[in-house]
Amino acid sequence: MDIFIEQIIKKKFGKSDYLVFAAVLLGSCVILGVFAVYIPMLLLPVLVGVFAADYYLITSRNLEYEYSVTNGDITIDKVINRRRRKKVISVDAHDIEFLGKFKREDHHNQTYSARFGAAENENGKDAWCFLARHPQKGNVLVLFSPNEKILAAIKPFLSRQVAVNAFGRN
Repeated sequence: MDIFIEQIIKKKFGKSDYLVFAAVLLGSCVILGVFAVYIPMLLLPVLVGVFAADYYLITSRNLEYEYSVTNGDITIDKVINRRRRKKVISVDAHDIEFLGKFKREDHHNQTYSARFGAAENENGKDAWCFLARHPQKGNVLVLFSPNEKILAAIKPFLSRQVAVNAFGRN
């Protein structure tokens, strides 16, 4: 029997998102001010271009993550403002070496080839993580916010020790 489970979560806005908003608005004001003072004839076309760029940059912070589990293959995609999709990572569940609740202090001093954040909160609150061996990227740490269905779909494909450490002996 084939297993296919999907989950889409919306990333909550964090500090970095608000900093991007502030930087975009400040940069726009500076650009418009410079054109208003030095080249006022081009102010209207620049105004339209700046507003279009602001809209694109601000809406690009509207992120969703899609987790899909297909027969032990875990794929995480990033959906940017429902207009563009980007593959974050795809891992076979057999390659997972650790799965559990994310605790920042456990992974703070560790070195990984790559880290991927695909969780609901950018700080990792209430998130799960897994450490896996990826063929191209090496040892990767992935933060994600799965529901019970996703975890139940991953569990049969994990190695016995990883499953016991993550879920107990049930």
